[in-house]
Amino acid sequence: MKLAAARREGFVSKKLSDTNGARSKKRPLVVIGILTRFGRKKNRDAIRKAWLGTGAVLKKMEDEKGIIVRFVIGRSENRGDSMDRGIDSENKQTNDFIILDNHVEASEEHPNKTRMFFAYAADNLDAEFYAKVNDDVYVNIDALGTTLAGHLDKPRVYVGCMKSGEVFSEQSHKWYEPDWWKFGDKKSYFRHASGEMYVISRALARFVSINRFILRTYAHDDISVGSWFIGLDVKHIDERKFCCSSWSSGLSLSISLSLSLSHTHTHT
Repeated sequence: MKLAAARREGFVSKKLSDTNGARSKKRPLVVIGILTRFGRKKNRDAIRKAWLGTGAVLKKMEDEKGIIVRFVIGRSENRGDSMDRGIDSENKQTNDFIILDNHVEASEEHPNKTRMFFAYAADNLDAEFYAKVNDDVYVNIDALGTTLAGHLDKPRVYVGCMKSGEVFSEQSHKWYEPDWWKFGDKKSYFRHASGEMYVISRALARFVSINRFILRTYAHDDISVGSWFIGLDVKHIDERKFCCSSWSSGLSLSISLSLSLSHTHTHT
């Protein structure tokens, strides 16, 4: 029933109306969700300064480039406390947040937060693509736009730096996977996009939205997202510009134009 609904509601998306492959003027190219947490305001301010902008600059990027960017955060376990009030105050100044009122911030809930972001964005912000980004990744907007424009002809696409990492069964390990026994030889995950940044098309975001309550999550958001699409008719794009080899440390974006991402290790 759920899959049938997904097909009716957009998982099998309609062909683009423009035969040249250009995106609809009314539909933005991409919604980028920067997943952030409490205590990370310095990271957010660094992103605003480096590539996001605020106010008129942010609006211009939306209107002229069709790129909508929002920080994504949930609520404190103690609803209405100083952390919640701090985010509300910051958002009043910047107006660049998606606040997931039904999500409680916790490190172990990061995969669920990602699922909720895609569902919320698909329901409220119609776009060609949806991207999840960590709050220590700096995006070259023009390069990203060019990359995604090359995939507009693919209705069901999953773009990222594809990898297959190790499954850790030791409970004391930082990257412990409680469901380690489900992964074949118990040593490697299936191929999936690395979690720093990945992009899914509109049809896939709608699929996530429709099936949000039955999609399984694992210990990590990138594994979880990859698992949702592995059995579906989805085009996996191994975009090497999203990989670690294309990153440089520091805040400067004055790097090769062929790179789409710059990564910093600045944390709070």
